[in-house]
Amino acid sequence: MYKTSEPLFLFCETPLHAGSGNDLGIIDMPIQRERHTGFPKIESSSLKGSLREAFERKATTPDAQEQIHRVFGFDYASADKSLTTGNGAFANKKDQDFSGCIAFTDARILLFPVKSHTGVFAWITCPRVVSRFISEMIEYCKLSDNELATLQANTTGSDSKVYKNGSVGLEEYIFEGITKEQKVTDFGTWIAKKLFPNNNYWSTKLKTDIVVLPDDDFADFVQHSTEVITRTKIDNETGTVLDTALFTEEYLPAESLMYSIVMFAPEFKLNGMPEDKVQKFYTDMLPEIFQIGGNATLGKGIVRTKPKKQA
Repeated sequence: MYKTSEPLFLFCETPLHAGSGNDLGIIDMPIQRERHTGFPKIESSSLKGSLREAFERKATTPDAQEQIHRVFGFDYASADKSLTTGNGAFANKKDQDFSGCIAFTDARILLFPVKSHTGVFAWITCPRVVSRFISEMIEYCKLSDNELATLQANTTGSDSKVYKNGSVGLEEYIFEGITKEQKVTDFGTWIAKKLFPNNNYWSTKLKTDIVVLPDDDFADFVQHSTEVITRTKIDNETGTVLDTALFTEEYLPAESLMYSIVMFAPEFKLNGMPEDKVQKFYTDMLPEIFQIGGNATLGKGIVRTKPKKQA
């Protein structure tokens, strides 16, 4: 069905809350997580819906609006009347009943930011995460087998700024026996070229400040080092907190890096777009920055998808 694929990177410019609803645990409104690992994720439906909205905001012509419906699937609620009446492309009910030709996997965590004793903060990852990422890049996105190497635990970049005397300090912990590896630098360099080819600061930091922890330690950090904030609502008449209006929300921290696989198929409609034109439409319309998750009016969930265009 799906013939071509490419990665979609999501770099959090601000904290992100892709919520899983109310919970009976310590946090009232936790973020979405994988059931078997507890690693943060964004459901593919949340990602696809947010991107579709971003595309619709960007579409300024009837042709572009029509193509969004053809690529993502027809949505009557967002369709312009010119498309559903008269000689519009979707005026007949039978023309509205088809599947989209673009698919997204759940967005998975790749690099997680943690406060470090030197260098302000480090990005952490683990062999499980890196191995899964490389496997998906090879299988779906035609990455060559020798382009990226699987990373070993307790390693950091060859020019790491968070490394000191054989150890790395993260939060209140000291990780001993850390070694410098060129493979970690190469991994950060590969990502930097995808996201920040024109930003020297972030490119350098990605090349130097990635730390590969054991799987269990990484799991602990992504479980317990997210941002948790307490929110309230004030009664305008009394100036005090309303009853039952105190709750906690969990956020994926700013500077987190996630990825998804975007897959393309030929359009289902007769004589429709082939998969290469579907992919080109997606690539041309993909915004550099868009919003995903809750609390958009609080400036949350702003993510970067690709390098900023040079003037």
